[in-house]
Amino acid sequence: MNDRLPAATDYRADIDGLRAVAVLSVMLYHLNAHWLPGGFVGVDIFFVISGFVVSASLTHAPSDRFHRFVAFFYARRLLRIGPALVLVLLTSVLAASLFIPRAWLSEFNERTALYAFFGLSNWVLQTNADTYFAPRAEFNPYTHTWSLGVEEQFYLAFPFLFFAWVKLRDNKRGRVAATAALALLGTASLAACVWATKQMPAAAFYGIAFRFWELAVGVLLFQLTANRSEAEAPHRGNVPQWLLGAAPWLGATVIAASFALVDATAFPWFWALPPVLAAAAIIGGCNANVEHPVRRLLAHPMAVWIGKRSYSLYLWHWPVFVLLRWTTGLDDFATRAAALLLSFVLATLAYRWVELPVRQHRGLARLSPAMRIGVLLAMIVLGWGAARLILTQQRHLSLSTVARNADEWYVTSRMPAQLMPPETSTRRCEVGVRYRALAGGQVISFEPARCPNVPKPLNGKLSVIGDSHATAYLPLFDQLSAELGIKVNVYTYPGCAFVDLRMPMNIGRGPGCVAFAREAAAEVARDASPSDVLFLASLRQPRFADQWAAFDQSEVLAVAQSDTLRQWSREARDEATKLLHPVLAAGVKVLFDAPKPVFLSPTFRCADWFNRGNPVCRGGLQQTHSSLENLRAPVMDSISAVASGNPAIAVWDSLPLLCPEATCSALHGQHPLFFDGDHLSAYGNARLYPAFRSTVTALMTTGR
Repeated sequence: MNDRLPAATDYRADIDGLRAVAVLSVMLYHLNAHWLPGGFVGVDIFFVISGFVVSASLTHAPSDRFHRFVAFFYARRLLRIGPALVLVLLTSVLAASLFIPRAWLSEFNERTALYAFFGLSNWVLQTNADTYFAPRAEFNPYTHTWSLGVEEQFYLAFPFLFFAWVKLRDNKRGRVAATAALALLGTASLAACVWATKQMPAAAFYGIAFRFWELAVGVLLFQLTANRSEAEAPHRGNVPQWLLGAAPWLGATVIAASFALVDATAFPWFWALPPVLAAAAIIGGCNANVEHPVRRLLAHPMAVWIGKRSYSLYLWHWPVFVLLRWTTGLDDFATRAAALLLSFVLATLAYRWVELPVRQHRGLARLSPAMRIGVLLAMIVLGWGAARLILTQQRHLSLSTVARNADEWYVTSRMPAQLMPPETSTRRCEVGVRYRALAGGQVISFEPARCPNVPKPLNGKLSVIGDSHATAYLPLFDQLSAELGIKVNVYTYPGCAFVDLRMPMNIGRGPGCVAFAREAAAEVARDASPSDVLFLASLRQPRFADQWAAFDQSEVLAVAQSDTLRQWSREARDEATKLLHPVLAAGVKVLFDAPKPVFLSPTFRCADWFNRGNPVCRGGLQQTHSSLENLRAPVMDSISAVASGNPAIAVWDSLPLLCPEATCSALHGQHPLFFDGDHLSAYGNARLYPAFRSTVTALMTTGR
């Protein structure tokens, strides 16, 4: 046999240098996307490298029996990936528990972490509506593990595909067939990627089915070049010398152009293809000329030093960046420099004291591959268990006042009794909470039972339609049901403000929101009974901050005062009349929730000593009463116009209760009135409950 298969010991320094380019591009992109707009394609370069290098490492694996081949492969992969990953995940979970207060997506983030132990975080991430490029993805400490998930899932199929190729190394036709089978699967994956990029963007980005082709390119590059005999090596074959010399230059140029030109809205198709092919051109295959100027440059000692630590750098940099975003901020040169330095320090320490010692551990080396797999899997399971335990104890571990005083900050389905004024803390009924789906949204029902001590039973029920500002009142609704014995139905669709009065519902929200609004209103009217009240709770004014960022105040106000918004407001009034007509015709009284204060910073992110200096907190947690009145004036005028002449429409205004002075604050002493910039806290619910109960009681008893 003339075929010479490259040994796993045929080290290529230039490939480590290419790893350095890939990891540095990813780190710079994550530090500031404007510095290197296409830097995220470094992951695609990694995929090609991984496919090529892992293939090379298996050419001298035991191939007499499939089970021996598989055991050899997985023992190597687990040894390479597992220990460093477990260390980073455990450290990140602990750091996040200490410094990051729970927020809207905390459960999603924690699920990402726990699935990452088993290489499944990409499956979690692709179930979310947000893509990799959404702002909130930058606040999940475990988002970066998606690529490890893709690789690990590729490795589930890889031994089956590669074993046939190794086993048939003496049979040219058989090896060609094995390579063709892999090429066919890769082509199918690429075709699926083309389709999914527009139809299912999150799945296209995170899913193995749509990324398989990128790793397959690396494997195919190895197989096609290793298939050549020494006599057929590229430098002696029919491939023109000028093409062999031009390929690395072309590859380097395409990668550089990709860093600058990649369009995130057209990714992975088409823009993942150029860097993938470019990486293959630079690697060049098994017989590449390592003296080529591009490869010699990549083999520079500094590039190689970084490349050898690229796995640790990739693992550590992201949680470091995210932790700083949550605490000090990551917006100026000093914090960005500190983030890079800390990432390199942690990666270097992990490489020196974890990666190398584990790979070179004599005890592990003496174990059979099957035993080694068992030990490493046990380590992963133990790490997962430790992370799960940390997450369940977050309230006790956290350094944040938000976590330590969770009863005041977090809105749950029941209001803590210690927050309620004594005269309104009575629970005369047992309340069951039921959830059901409706037209893409959700209905949360508070159903009282066993109410022997309700002094004056009310015959009506309270219905609520709104967005997250409706669910921010859940403790208040539960207490109302428990004290007065009335049923409360909360119809909610995230981001879908019902009767917004600033713009028609079909603008910026999609058909799902409109369909839900109509179905919710129809159900309220259909199930109407005497004394029913419909409470409309939504954000009806501009917001200055969300959980992830503070917005430019002047820009927000300019948009709010634009001619376009004035026109939309007029259209929204007409729409409101039509949406409310069936409800009012059924005899239901309508209660508008007047706009509450909005603040320039998210309260929960600015409540601790370690985050008050974050740039997101610069706007502060105070607003003047007059500025808030001016801000909400257009909406108040619209509410008055809709209610004009109709005694069945009323307004509940909590602004005087939340802001009785000339200056409004998100805090009442040390207690939070608001969780973020515009959503009530549990403490805020308790402050408003007596007034809300009186208003609803009066409406339900009017006309009886």
